[in-house]
Amino acid sequence: MITEYFRPASIEEALALLSEDNQKRKPLGGGTSISRQQIDDFSVVDLQECGLEKIHRVNKLIQVGAMAQLASLLEHPDVHPEIKRAIRIDSNENVRNIATLGGWIISSSGRSILSTLLLALDSTLTWEPNTNRTRLGDWLPLRKQDSTDLLLTEIEWGVDPYLAFESVARSPMDQPTLIVAVAQWHSGRTRIGLGGYGSESIIAMDGSDQTGAELACRDAYFDAGDQWASAEFRREVAARLVLRCIERLDAIKEREA
Repeated sequence: MITEYFRPASIEEALALLSEDNQKRKPLGGGTSISRQQIDDFSVVDLQECGLEKIHRVNKLIQVGAMAQLASLLEHPDVHPEIKRAIRIDSNENVRNIATLGGWIISSSGRSILSTLLLALDSTLTWEPNTNRTRLGDWLPLRKQDSTDLLLTEIEWGVDPYLAFESVARSPMDQPTLIVAVAQWHSGRTRIGLGGYGSESIIAMDGSDQTGAELACRDAYFDAGDQWASAEFRREVAARLVLRCIERLDAIKEREA
């Protein structure tokens, strides 16, 4: 349970609290996930006064502070419509008015459409201290390991790639059992994220073009079976969904031509 509450006025003050020896303290964003952690005693460091809620467009990049609420992404003109659609599916209005993007990335499972999209977009995370920048795809498999990175401050991705996703769920109220997200750059680079299974989304393909996308999805989810869906189901449906995403992207490019 939460034993102490701190509300620093700057990132520097927050880092000092989080790095203090022999103290178990956790950053507090929107609180939608940390409030459910009841096993051990710990203190929280509330980040709402640290100036981490801003969303900026810098040339071809969008930079989102870790404390930006999901609802604010829905309102921003430079956030891709597919990201906005994902947020509406992933979370209800009450959650997205509280949950922060940083907290969502840190706590979400492989069944999050938003996290799968950001993975497909090859997003970059910025951590303090030392302004350490890591690719989301490199960090996700290691996020439960001990690290000197104390505080996620920013998430960054490109605004240029074409983007599409398809998902399957047992009902509109259920989390997806399969997610396929495709990001495609103007150079032809194609990056495919898969979700709906496991503790985090994965990359099925990151290539110079879309050749082999169907096979890559089948291979990536070869053993992806659980109580929600069989591996065979995920393999075959993922192969179909990735083709559907690519068809959608091709149609967009034709309209722009």
